[in-house]
Amino acid sequence: MQTWAKRGIQTALVTGGLLMLGTGIASANERVDPDAPAGPLDLTLSVPYQIKDNAVGTPLGQVNLPGHEGEVSTKPVTDVVNKAAAPVSKAAAPAAKVAAPATAPVNKAVSKVSEAGSTLGKAAAKAPMAPQRAEERALPAVEQTDDPFMGNKIVGNLALPIQITGNAVGVLGNAEVHSDAEQSYAHNTDVSTNGAGGGLAGNVVNLDWALPVQISGNAGGLGGSGKTSGSASQSAETTGDIETDGTNGGLAGNVVAPQFATPVQLSGNALGWFLAHAESDFDAESEAESGGYIETHGAKGAGTGNVVGAPIALPVRVANDAVSWGGDADATGSSEVEATAGDIPGDRGGKPAYISTDGDDSFLAGNIVQPQGALLASVTGTAAAWIGNSTTEDTSSEAEMQAGGPSYTSGRNAAGSGNIADLPVALPVEAFGIGGTWIGNAHAKGHENTTSAFAGDENLTNGDGSFLSGNTAAGQIASTVEAFGIGGSWIGNASGHATEDKTVDAGGYNGTRGNDSAGSGNIVQVPLAVPAEVFGVGGSWIGQGVGTAEETKVVKAGGGGNTEDDYGFAAANLISTPVSLPAQVFGIGGTWIGNGFGEASADTISEAGGNVKANGKKGTGAGNIGFVPVSLPVQVHGIGGSWIGNAGGESDNLLDSKAGGDATTTGEGGSIAGNVVQVPAGAAATVFGLGASWVGVASGESTNDVVSEAGGDTTTNGDGGSIAGDVVSAQALPIAQVFGSAASLTAVATGEGANTTEVTSGGDIETSGVGGALSGDIFDVPVAAVAQVFGVAGSVGGVAHAVADNDTTGTVGGETTTAGTMDALSGFDGQLPIGVLAQVYDIPLALVAVATSTTENATDISVAGEEPQINLPITGDELPATGLPTLPRSLPSVSELPTDLPTDLPTDLPQLNQLPMETPLSRAERADIGLLPEVQGMPDVTALPGAPALPKVNELAGLPGLPALPSLDAGSLTPQADLASLDSVQGTISGVLGGAALR
Repeated sequence: MQTWAKRGIQTALVTGGLLMLGTGIASANERVDPDAPAGPLDLTLSVPYQIKDNAVGTPLGQVNLPGHEGEVSTKPVTDVVNKAAAPVSKAAAPAAKVAAPATAPVNKAVSKVSEAGSTLGKAAAKAPMAPQRAEERALPAVEQTDDPFMGNKIVGNLALPIQITGNAVGVLGNAEVHSDAEQSYAHNTDVSTNGAGGGLAGNVVNLDWALPVQISGNAGGLGGSGKTSGSASQSAETTGDIETDGTNGGLAGNVVAPQFATPVQLSGNALGWFLAHAESDFDAESEAESGGYIETHGAKGAGTGNVVGAPIALPVRVANDAVSWGGDADATGSSEVEATAGDIPGDRGGKPAYISTDGDDSFLAGNIVQPQGALLASVTGTAAAWIGNSTTEDTSSEAEMQAGGPSYTSGRNAAGSGNIADLPVALPVEAFGIGGTWIGNAHAKGHENTTSAFAGDENLTNGDGSFLSGNTAAGQIASTVEAFGIGGSWIGNASGHATEDKTVDAGGYNGTRGNDSAGSGNIVQVPLAVPAEVFGVGGSWIGQGVGTAEETKVVKAGGGGNTEDDYGFAAANLISTPVSLPAQVFGIGGTWIGNGFGEASADTISEAGGNVKANGKKGTGAGNIGFVPVSLPVQVHGIGGSWIGNAGGESDNLLDSKAGGDATTTGEGGSIAGNVVQVPAGAAATVFGLGASWVGVASGESTNDVVSEAGGDTTTNGDGGSIAGDVVSAQALPIAQVFGSAASLTAVATGEGANTTEVTSGGDIETSGVGGALSGDIFDVPVAAVAQVFGVAGSVGGVAHAVADNDTTGTVGGETTTAGTMDALSGFDGQLPIGVLAQVYDIPLALVAVATSTTENATDISVAGEEPQINLPITGDELPATGLPTLPRSLPSVSELPTDLPTDLPTDLPQLNQLPMETPLSRAERADIGLLPEVQGMPDVTALPGAPALPKVNELAGLPGLPALPSLDAGSLTPQADLASLDSVQGTISGVLGGAALR
């Protein structure tokens, strides 16, 4: 590049808003980096560039494009300005001294405001102040400054490296290149200043942005051929730590620090367009790092030591993809991206910290606002064809993002100080290992992906003895949005094969205190763990689609919370709503006139929040907990569906989902303190192992192992309190599942599902209200609602086979324990368990078809230790086509019969020996012969002894001998008798009488 052109660009950048006004003004209180200008305004933009090894193929041959390396920067201009402005600092010193009498009253007023804020916090507490539990930090001495800008800083450090290497494009010709390139850029600007004891002093606005752009290893063809190979690596750093101080100041020592690391990678791609061929075999690396740690102080100040930190790590990547339109494209290789925003070498009480500040004995000081993002937008190893052929093979991708870290502050004996607003978000969005075609072939053969994203960490603060201080509000989001291992075709053939290992983590533990305070030490946290993804799917319309995928994933959001309060007012309360919501679709095969096969294996851990703890002892409106943990995995997997074709879905699922944990607090001796309102919901919603077909063959085969847990045990205490230690709880256990079933219409369908599901919601509840009023009461409603359909096979004019093995365990609620005097409306233990279990299983239904079901069922649902009140199993075995399943019919056992029937039953019932007949059993001396029916062919009744006209009974042919009959009395007919023995007696006598019933 010509020298005049470079200078022109540099001047344009400066005059376009980057001119450093007053850059040479020095400050007596600042430590200046040797490479950085010493003024209040320091803005730098650098554009290093590397261009080499690029070529274009033409009908006349290959044209190798010229290369160049260099840098466009504002430094040459700003350095001149710095030197020219150096004398200004000397001239400014007298002005600062003249202004000192005027600024002194301002500083004094600021000190008064700070003292007033501290006094307000102390007065707000209802009870005497407890002794300070941590030593005050030694305050720095206030030094006289000659800096007219009072140590305020505006710093910008932007780096835009550009790397364009190893690209080949054939336009009606051939181009082939090989390139290995490296580019790196680093610029560190530490900012250190001081606003202690000053008004509007020592404030810092610092923007660090590393934005490397890599365009390397791409191949393109347009009526020709482009081929490239090699590697490229690129790194950019715009780092710097920030240190300042606003102690004893007013509007001093505040920091605003956006820190962006956003590498852009467009590398290793192949594009074949219109009767062309493109081929890339390329490895690319891109890295960006921005910012550093932030440390300041705001103690004994007003509007001091506040920090807004915004670390954002966001790589954007399109790499190792193959795309064709009327041509052919092939890509192989690897891609790596890494982004780090912020750093944690700072120290607070022996702990490393990204942000460290304080606001003790102050007003509106030491507050932290920190959105933190570990994000990713990536498309790698995909093949797409439109009337063409595209293939990616043996590709891999790796990404690592880190944003922010732990943060610490305090607001003891202060007002509106030491508060934290935290929003860490870890969210990679990715598509890889996907083949898709419209009239053509697209195959993504074997892609390996590894991703890790970490945003934020724990937060600690302290609001003891303060007013509206030491509070924390945190939204912690850990999620994934991705699609991989997918093959989809529309009139063609497509396949996608991929594996993944991923870790996503956002936020952490939140801790604070609010002893002897008002409106302080409270926590509100919303942890969300939401892995959302589609993988291992094959689908086609007039073609063939095959998708296979394997993954191991850990997604965590937050880490519980802890707050503590004694003698506080509206203090140390905690609200937490952790949600774990895995939403996954995998192992699906579907087709419409073609073949579609999907196979997937998933191993997922999804966790949100953790244990929560508060303390409202001897406080008012303190130590209360609102807790709504929800664990709800929603999954669809192992399904095959076809319409005029063949389809198969196969899956292996292992999932652990957890939200929240135990809840612990106390309200002893308090008013409206230590109460808990909770709604834990442990749930599962899954559909798997299904096969359905209409004129085709379809199968779904799945194993499902799910553990879902929400909440835990609850412990509090309201002894000696008023409306204290009460628990209001609605614990929910909803389960909805369909699996191991098949349906066919003039087709063949098979569904196999092996299910192991364990769901837990809530737990035991323990409290006490001894000596309290309306305290220690429990109002608990555990509810279980379980609906499952499995082992159902239905077919019309076809074949359907269902195989299901169900092992489901659900537990909601537990034991409740309390104590207290009901006269004081305390110690009430009220629990209303509600349970419904509805299952439809083992049902074959066939109409001019074959339908079979092989089903096993083991279900155990516990609702506060009891079985569900409503249990509706609907089942059937080898039903005819016109038959319907029926509910099982069973009679209660004798032990279940009521025992409160009337006891005044008649006692003059005849004994068996009084019946009008003579048998060897009764040994009756006479019989009332007139009651016997006339029997033709029998001898005269007079032949019997004692009745000469009849023969002896034992001489009659065909009459069996009878065993001895027991005698009956009135007592034997009471509800306590064994009624079954009466039936046996009746049967015996009925046989003797030729089938006539005994009445």
